Amino acid sequence: MRKLIFTLVTFFIGFSVLAQTPNPPSNQTKSTSPKTDSTQLNLGPAGTSFGLMVSTNGAGLQFSQNLGKNKMFALRLGGLYLPYKLTNFENDFEGTTLVINGDVKLGSLQALIDFHPFKNAFKITSGVAYLLTDVSAIATVKDSVQQGDILLSPDEVGKIDVGMKVGPICPYLGIGFGRAIPKSKVSFNFEIGGYYISQPEVTFKATGMLEPSSANETIIKNNVKGLSWLPIVNFSLNFKISK
Repeated sequence: MRKLIFTLVTFFIGFSVLAQTPNPPSNQTKSTSPKTDSTQLNLGPAGTSFGLMVSTNGAGLQFSQNLGKNKMFALRLGGLYLPYKLTNFENDFEGTTLVINGDVKLGSLQALIDFHPFKNAFKITSGVAYLLTDVSAIATVKDSVQQGDILLSPDEVGKIDVGMKVGPICPYLGIGFGRAIPKSKVSFNFEIGGYYISQPEVTFKATGMLEPSSANETIIKNNVKGLSWLPIVNFSLNFKISK
């Protein structure tokens, strides 16, 4: 039974400026205004960007903005979404062919902050997300089942209805390479991280001859207690839209 369930349910601080102002010459005979020569450490690009994202949690868009003049921080606001419909998917379970129909929804609305501790492309990301992940599926046997001298139809055997939700509000932590706001016009970002989902909400119901197996819902919930993180791999292409 555990094999069936996993078949159905299988998925974030610094400022530095160097300024030099020379004193006016002591032997100056003409009245002139002193010039100021300022040099600022180049810690990255300024401005705002628009990005396209593709990840294991869906596809979507994001807007990014540098925070402060040091450009070591960037705020990212965006969303991911991917709906998928499972239609008449067949799976062999211990010699019995199961037909699975269901809906899988992946995605999130998120507010993240990138921190570049070494003033280069490496970043640490943290933030919060509102997860849209919702999985529901119904499994039935494809053919009649022989039970002793009795041949049972798929309707008589019954069906198993499984659902899983996570979140919805979850902290996020990740690391990656690339700047959300390009130095020139375009930048590519790679990121790997995870949403802390605490414990998924799982439902398991059965009908027909399978109805007694509904008692396994508690066992299934205990089995998924260790699933505290939902990993994600994310790629993004960002376009600078303002300086």
